[in-house]
Amino acid sequence: MRTRRPWILSWLVWGLVFASCAQTQNSAPVYDPDLIFGYDKNLPLMAQESVVEETSQYTVYKVVYRSARDQKVPAFLILPKNRPENEKLPCVILMHGLGGDKRMFQMMWGMLTQAGFALFAIDAQYHGERKPEDNNPFFGMYPYRTRDALIQTVIDLRRAIDYLETRKEIDPQRIGYIGASMGGILGAIFAGVDSRVQAPILLVAGGDWKILMEKSTLSLWRETSKTNPELVKEALKVMDVVDPVRWVGRISPRPVLMINGDADHIVPVESNKALHEAAREPKTVVWYKGGHVPPPDQMPSVFMQITQWLNQHLKGQKQSALWWRDYLPRFQSWGDAARWLRENRHLITAFVEAFRASLSRFAQSFAR
Repeated sequence: MRTRRPWILSWLVWGLVFASCAQTQNSAPVYDPDLIFGYDKNLPLMAQESVVEETSQYTVYKVVYRSARDQKVPAFLILPKNRPENEKLPCVILMHGLGGDKRMFQMMWGMLTQAGFALFAIDAQYHGERKPEDNNPFFGMYPYRTRDALIQTVIDLRRAIDYLETRKEIDPQRIGYIGASMGGILGAIFAGVDSRVQAPILLVAGGDWKILMEKSTLSLWRETSKTNPELVKEALKVMDVVDPVRWVGRISPRPVLMINGDADHIVPVESNKALHEAAREPKTVVWYKGGHVPPPDQMPSVFMQITQWLNQHLKGQKQSALWWRDYLPRFQSWGDAARWLRENRHLITAFVEAFRASLSRFAQSFAR
C-alpha cells in the first residue's frame, strides 16, 4: 500500500492542474449550485398560517416559514375559490422587484386565480417585512451585502417550494414563476438551480453585472466605474457568483419566457440581451415598446402573453389562433375586451404607479 501512495498523490495533483487549466481556458468560472444555494432539506419549515383577506375570487393566507440561516420568511398564499374539491392546482410564485414587496403583483391576483392558478409571494431579504432599520440600499456600494442577500432569497424561494409541496391543494409538478426586474434576476438564478420550477417568466430582467453597474440609471457604481475602475473590478469578482448569466442556461430543457422593454434604462437593453444570449433553448423573447415599466397601453399585451404562457406550460392548453380569448373567457369580442380595459384601467395604472414608486423609493434611499 505504501508504494501506491505516491502514485495516488501524483494523480490527484495532476487532476487539480488539469482542472485549473480547463478553468483558465474557459473564462467563465464553474460554480457548484449545491454549495452556494444548498441548504439542509431536513430543516423544519415550522410554518405559521392565518387567513388575512377574502374576496369573491380568492382567499389570502399569511404564511411565515423558516429558511436557512435562521431566517423567517413572510409570504402570501392566494388560493382561488370555486375550485374542484379534490383537484390539485398549478401554483405560480410571484417575485417583486427592487424596493417592492409581496403585494407588488396584487392587481394580477384576481386575473390569475380566475384562470385557475394558486399564487405564492414572498418578501425578498431586506424588503417588505424584512426591511432593516438601517435602510441601506440593496444594490449599494458594499457588494458582499448584495451578493449574500440574493443568495439568501434564492434559498428562501427554494424553501417556498418545500412549503408548497406540503399543501394538499398544490400540484408540486406544476410550479411556475413570474419575477419582475430584481425578481426576474432572482428567477434566472432560482429556476437555474432548482429544477422544480417549470416555465419561468422573467420580466424586465437582465444579466452581466458590468453592464448593470456601468449603464443602469439606478446604479451607484456608474460614477465609480469612471473614477475608480479597480474598485468596480473587485466588486464584479464578488458579484460574479450571482450573475444571472451564470445560471440561466441551466433552466434548459425547461422553457423560459423573457419579456423586456426596448427602451429600458434601468436594466439596460444590453443587459437584457446578455441574459437572452446566455439562456438556452427552448426560450421565447418578447419585446414591448417602452421602458422598464410597461406603459399602460402595453400592459394588456404583457398580461395576455403571461396568461397564455402559463396556460400552455402549466395547464397544457395549446395556443390557438384566437389565443387572446383565453386571457379572460368572458371576452366574446374586441368590444368586450375594450370595455374590460376601460373598467380596469385604474388597476393597470395602479400597478404601473406601484412599480414606479418602488424604484423611486430606492433612488431616494441612496440620494440622501
